[in-house]
Amino acid sequence: MQERQRVTFDGCIPRMVASVLEVCPEADFSRMRVVRDMHGRLYLVVPDDWSDEALVAVRQRLRETLGPYSPGEDSGVGRCSDTLAGEALFWEPSLMYWVEDTGVQVVERRAMGQDWVHQPESEREAHCPRLVFHSLKGGVGRSTAMMLWGRELVRQGRTVLLVDLDLEAPGLGAHMLPVDSRPDYGVLDWLVEDLVGNAGPDLMREMVAESPLAESPGLWVAPAVGRRTMDHPDNVLAKLARAYLEGEDGNGFAARLRRMIAELEAQVRPEVVLIDSRAGLHETVAATLLHLQAEVFFFAVDVPATWEGYRYLFGHLSRLASVHEGPWGGGDWRQRFHMVQARSGMREADKRRFASNAYGVWVDTLYDELPPISESAEEDELSPATPPGKEEWAFTFDEQDPEGPHWPLAILRSDHFEAFNPMEQLAEVGEHAIREAFGEFFQGLEAVLSLQEDANR
Repeated sequence: MQERQRVTFDGCIPRMVASVLEVCPEADFSRMRVVRDMHGRLYLVVPDDWSDEALVAVRQRLRETLGPYSPGEDSGVGRCSDTLAGEALFWEPSLMYWVEDTGVQVVERRAMGQDWVHQPESEREAHCPRLVFHSLKGGVGRSTAMMLWGRELVRQGRTVLLVDLDLEAPGLGAHMLPVDSRPDYGVLDWLVEDLVGNAGPDLMREMVAESPLAESPGLWVAPAVGRRTMDHPDNVLAKLARAYLEGEDGNGFAARLRRMIAELEAQVRPEVVLIDSRAGLHETVAATLLHLQAEVFFFAVDVPATWEGYRYLFGHLSRLASVHEGPWGGGDWRQRFHMVQARSGMREADKRRFASNAYGVWVDTLYDELPPISESAEEDELSPATPPGKEEWAFTFDEQDPEGPHWPLAILRSDHFEAFNPMEQLAEVGEHAIREAFGEFFQGLEAVLSLQEDANR
């Protein structure tokens, strides 16, 4: 006897679609929503005009085919008006899943990480340029690059604020501020105090300090932790357990973070804000990558583990991009993404190999797929997955296009910046070594910053 195929998380949505169409071949998934609960079980919400017979038949079929991912024969399928949300369910954030030519919108119920399923804010808020530096793993020079560029901007006469959001591996405070110059509080303190309404203006003024690493004034740092936390290290894990929670007012982590950044900007009045993101794929990373209206720089080294990790990240983000329904030239959040090649070699071949590997990930995830060019007008029809007219505004680039976000800004490998302690070694490293390693990277950042400053005028 043939063993029944195991039902797993990855296969349950295709199984649901196949089962529904088997029972109701004319079913229109654009009029439905799939709700996935916190345990991964699937509920199908159908239009109110479905008959009782169709409901019973689909419930029974889904109970048979979804196995542990079925919520049960009596509750797996329901009409829209029978749900607690009603029509409002169709306005909730959703992710798009394509099962061959059938598009399925999935509403995710999560204990955490709800910011991953919210579309980035489309309305541009009034604020100075923000740039986020992110990597999948630590140790790629992300914080060093950010600190050195902040210092360079101050040399040019700008006021810069650096914010350390890598709360579980903080570094900017130790790298940029002497212990006796640390502010009393940090980002972690603000997030915890904000939960109980205790993050007032006084605390905000005591969570930034000016770094001595720049020769001119204007290099401000909001560290992850301040002196009070350093005096009470036994409280750090207890604070981390609460920092990412939703506020009593219902605002999630991203909304709270936006408010904190805005209040820091009002306090310091910087011309540029540089944000050190938490590394990896944690639920809270969505806030920095998607919801701060910032340019995002993804640091990577050219090894298989890097591309595997970015395939996971961008693969999820492609679900958000599938819901996007407008021309990208006006505001698609994917425009704000940029790759950075850390520890690059001197050869042009190294950069092209990196670009080729990055392109493979982007093509499979965040770049739009164009319909094939047909040989006759009769064959020239777009697939259901491609909205009419999308070929005119598709977000995609050629592999060798240096304007594409997959094409990297390179930081050269240098022994000077291995185990680099700027508080002690910056002077001995010297400006020439900084320019040699970071020159191209700085130029690329300047180009992005100029575009942001022009847009703000």
